[in-house]
Amino acid sequence: MDYFVIAMIAASAVFAGGVASVVTRRDLRGGGRAAVSLACALLVGATCLFIPYLPVAAFLGVVVVYLLVRRLFSAGFALVASGVLLLGGCSFSVLLMMAALERM
Repeated sequence: MDYFVIAMIAASAVFAGGVASVVTRRDLRGGGRAAVSLACALLVGATCLFIPYLPVAAFLGVVVVYLLVRRLFSAGFALVASGVLLLGGCSFSVLLMMAALERM
């Protein structure tokens, strides 16, 4: 595998984990924040193995949704909704790439 691709996947995972840690700093403490950051990093990194750029875009969209829902409702509801949306966005990006490759 090319080193550039490996570095891009690692950078995407580190970016997702870092942003998740910064965004959830106010709502979660210690182990909870580390678990959320690790889960985001693993999900985005694993999805980047299949398609390199869409999981990061989905993650950034989920961060915006998290910040809006946290302001309107509670932090717990925002965290659960964001997790579901991130899983759905990453799954959709993989399915989109599968459909694109199938039509080639």
